[in-house]
Amino acid sequence: MPPATPGYAHSPAYGGSPSYPFYPGYPPYANYAGVPPVPTWPGPGYWYPGYSPYPGYPGYSPYPGYSPYPGYPAWPAWPGYPAHWQPGSAAAPQRPRDNYQVMLGIIGLICSGLALLAGLGSLVLAGITVLVTSTSRSTGTFYPLTVQSLAYTCAGLIGGGFCLYHSIRSLLGKPSHVLKMPPFWIFLIGYVVTLAIGLVLQATHQAVAFLPATTVLIFLTAIFPALTLLALGLHLLRQARWSTSWRRFTLALTSGATMGILFASLLELSATLLLAAAGSNFNLACLNDPSNPVCQTGTKTLLIVLAAVIAPLVEETVKPLGVALLSGRLTSGIEAFILGMSAGIGFDLVETIGYISMGYSDWAHVALVRSGAGLLHGLGAGMVALGWYHLSRTKQRRLRLGFACWLYAVLQHALWNACGSLSLLPEPVGPAVQSWQLNLGFISFGLDELLILLLTIIFLVLFILIVRWLRAHYQEPTPASAGAADSSSGRLAAVGV
Repeated sequence: MPPATPGYAHSPAYGGSPSYPFYPGYPPYANYAGVPPVPTWPGPGYWYPGYSPYPGYPGYSPYPGYSPYPGYPAWPAWPGYPAHWQPGSAAAPQRPRDNYQVMLGIIGLICSGLALLAGLGSLVLAGITVLVTSTSRSTGTFYPLTVQSLAYTCAGLIGGGFCLYHSIRSLLGKPSHVLKMPPFWIFLIGYVVTLAIGLVLQATHQAVAFLPATTVLIFLTAIFPALTLLALGLHLLRQARWSTSWRRFTLALTSGATMGILFASLLELSATLLLAAAGSNFNLACLNDPSNPVCQTGTKTLLIVLAAVIAPLVEETVKPLGVALLSGRLTSGIEAFILGMSAGIGFDLVETIGYISMGYSDWAHVALVRSGAGLLHGLGAGMVALGWYHLSRTKQRRLRLGFACWLYAVLQHALWNACGSLSLLPEPVGPAVQSWQLNLGFISFGLDELLILLLTIIFLVLFILIVRWLRAHYQEPTPASAGAADSSSGRLAAVGV
């Protein structure tokens, strides 16, 4: 508080003597204490922590022959201390709403509603397939469709429900908590135990003895490795100063499991139909069974192009689209990578559950080979999201860095799919790959499956190296906190897709 002017230094309000000091040519003012104070600036009901409000005083009534003494103005707000609203005073000033946040909140409400409707439709479809399976006993035809419908149901109802919740809270201006997960080894132990149960059931020919239990195990063998990867990434980045919120994580995970799957399916279906129209000998039945004798060499070549070229280009582009909406608000490259990885994991959960269900009679074997799918989709989508971050938030070399991140994801995916398509190559390579087997007694692996397992190990090493590089090069300028994750400069609505 600044020192009082000489005319106020001895007033009762400052603990001085009750008499007013003499001014040249003026008599003393004896009783100053009865002057009523004027409310503090900027209006009634405001105070400042640690400081008494300076009231301000009106001008004095003029004496005969003299002009009035001007009043002392109220002291303005003290820097660094906001005014606190007191009940009964005038309306407090409101912080202006973030139009971008409001827009995303509205989009979130709409998209999460659509996701909920899609989830309900998938639930109805799953019920119909269960009914048909129980009456016709045609498990091999309808069980994969049932499991896939249940995966879409979970993505729509659970993911859409959480996105709806966060979208409403965002529109109400409510903050979201910082993302935290249990240690990664908890999920890793869960995956090992689940996979061991599956292998034991397979060895005893009980893998599909009770389909409801088999369905639960299929879901767990897809969920546990994906969550292990995400928790491992958070663990390796724990020393870096960064944060993200549950709201943004929910957006990323749900968008990958819904919007990413939808767009990829539509684009890949369009590409497949174009290939079928361009190739006179292309047979659509070969998509499900490439080993069918009707599948000629030209058809298999088109299938390799579809798997190793078109699918990587499409999927790596559309998986992190939900995170791209947040690129302008992300606080660091680490947050962009983690949210992109979350979108890829959401995509992986739905896709992996579908692949395991298609080989349900040998589901533990398929789940083991698909262990690295979370790395494939999570690491790829994380790199693409990091590319989006460079395009929107950096100025130097942003085009080269953004394109390099996207190209890495595409090449990684193309290499994975190419190893899985070796059996489609013409003679003598294709038949040799199909005939070669590594028999371990309780389980056997083909050459293409061994190559995929080897790629899983390589991708894991690359993932750890990339995360360590991110930890060294991308950090927030200030330490992260629960309030900073959704502060007025960084808070963003969760968009349910």
